Amino acid sequence: MARQTEDMLSMSVNQKEGIKIYSEMINSDAYEVCREVKIILNRIEMISGIDADQQFDIKVILSELLQNAIRHGNAMDSNKKVRVDVWIQDNRELFICVADQGPGFDVKHAFGGRKKSADCDALSMDESGRGLLIVQNLCDDIQFNSAGNAITVKKRLDKH
Repeated sequence: MARQTEDMLSMSVNQKEGIKIYSEMINSDAYEVCREVKIILNRIEMISGIDADQQFDIKVILSELLQNAIRHGNAMDSNKKVRVDVWIQDNRELFICVADQGPGFDVKHAFGGRKKSADCDALSMDESGRGLLIVQNLCDDIQFNSAGNAITVKKRLDKH
């Protein structure tokens, strides 16, 4: 209960961003990412009351984005960190922004031209980029910064 109260106190309301759920720098460490994903999911659930299906989708989105940032962005460099910001706008839109300290990548070359597809054959795709395609299909919008080292996704939340 003390952890839950602490979590609630760390959330704040910002008119521009809505309800801030999480804003931290995370070490480039897979175990820390798993722990922080659980914290973020608990906070989202407390605020929005999402169902198990949406919790699973959000867990996949967070895990993919954070693991990509550590593996590809920060090149597994434990001295580099990943910035994570999560907020809810209008009590129905979840935003997740993940930024790494790597050099970025050419978004148009690596990601451009791919469209959402419910029947995409993941087995025929290159391994690189598969996680981003999964994220794209789970989200309503996806945007990269110009350097290619930060991504912001939007997912509509359905209350049940």
